[in-house]
Amino acid sequence: MECGIIKKPDLEKLITYATEQKKVFYGPVAGEKGVEFKAVTSYEEIALDYDNVKLPPKSIFFPQREVLCRFSGDTLKEVNIEAEDSIIFGIRPCDAAALVYLDKVFKDVKSRFQDPYYLMRREKALIIALACDTPRATCFCTSVGGSPAGKTGSDILATDLGETLIFESCSEKGKVFMDKSGLFKRPADRDIKVKEEKARQVEQSMAEIPTPNIAGLTEKIDKDFEDPFWDAITRNCLGCGACTYLCPTCHCFDITDEENGKKEGIRLRTWDSCQYPLFTLHASGHNPRVNKKQRLRQRIMHKFSYTVANTNDIYCVGCGRCITYCPVNLDIRDMLNTLNKL
Repeated sequence: MECGIIKKPDLEKLITYATEQKKVFYGPVAGEKGVEFKAVTSYEEIALDYDNVKLPPKSIFFPQREVLCRFSGDTLKEVNIEAEDSIIFGIRPCDAAALVYLDKVFKDVKSRFQDPYYLMRREKALIIALACDTPRATCFCTSVGGSPAGKTGSDILATDLGETLIFESCSEKGKVFMDKSGLFKRPADRDIKVKEEKARQVEQSMAEIPTPNIAGLTEKIDKDFEDPFWDAITRNCLGCGACTYLCPTCHCFDITDEENGKKEGIRLRTWDSCQYPLFTLHASGHNPRVNKKQRLRQRIMHKFSYTVANTNDIYCVGCGRCITYCPVNLDIRDMLNTLNKL
């Protein structure tokens, strides 16, 4: 089935079906910390009227903290990879697209070094994205090749039509799921038209939001490496790393050993940030990025130059989190526009 429709209360049946198939059903849930992706067992738990979550759902596949192995003396003990079959429902298209970029990092087809922890979780997950209703003032997905109703990275794309949700398969995995579940009814022509009209309206709303000019940026940014502009924008930066921790495409991590004093302990992988001084500190004491200017420049260069050279992709999906949650109101759109005019 290419397209199917479900009444919102019937999402309960979808969750029940997932449970019967021994799949964990994740959805956006409103709580004290805002909306977060959590495992749900009832439709009533799901928040459909949210703009986006603060912490990107990449954490489902790439946890902030995970144990890689345990050790006792000189002996390493493997830790079973926790990877359950899952359905991730309600991811915004920008976050779904970000997973494709993470795939290229953790599953480099040209390298024998691949991440089994990430890959197993990804392979066992079905992604059902939820098209955006109203873009936030900080969204700029259309500037980086995305769309409020983009399908990249999704197995199924859902669109809220009011009393119903219309689902469109975006991959073979999504099509098989829709056919096998038997829960989706064929939409009427008017439902398809409403879906298409809604997509046009949201795209028009995006056109009213200030967006950066990305055209030709990669070529210019390489020439501006030593421009005084970097000093100017760094004056307000705190180096707190919030922009990297909340970014759906950032993937840096650190590995540390924690011992309990009895020569036993665990080896941990935790998220890290290129905005921290220790990130590039060598064992010799030398640090190639000793100040905030160098670290902020690295973040911009990595997303808009280095990844373009390595994978032909801009590692930014325009979600706007780095703008929304920056404690000193730095706006990456302003940075990019200024860089493009230098």
